[in-house]
Amino acid sequence: MQYFIKDIQFWIAFLIAFIAIPFFCFTYSYNTREVNFFYVLLLYPVVEELAFRGAIQDFLSTKLKNLSYYKISLANVLTSLLFVATHLIYHSLLWALLVFIPSLIFGYFKDRTNSVIPGIILHIFYNSIYFYFAKLICDFL
Repeated sequence: MQYFIKDIQFWIAFLIAFIAIPFFCFTYSYNTREVNFFYVLLLYPVVEELAFRGAIQDFLSTKLKNLSYYKISLANVLTSLLFVATHLIYHSLLWALLVFIPSLIFGYFKDRTNSVIPGIILHIFYNSIYFYFAKLICDFL
């Protein structure tokens, strides 16, 4: 399970956060004074990964017999679509859609390692990078 630390794809997923996420900070939908960063940076990623990748994706994987296309499982795609839909509760359509690719990445590592730990680590890191750059932009403007 811990081999993902030596996995080059895992570290590439980290680099994606530095390269891509700052470009999407224009969708920032929080007032930085109202955000409880404990929830957004720690609690939500852990709970979301346990629920979406640990429970829903696992369940769908067993029902769909691990159907996949280019190493992205159908269970991952369906789970990611549900993940986007739940983000529509508090966010704009654009912001919700922007979580689709990171969700696929988290699900990819769930399929690859059969563990939610890589997804939790990446999710915390992606949220941290996003909110760091978004706060910088909001404070600048």
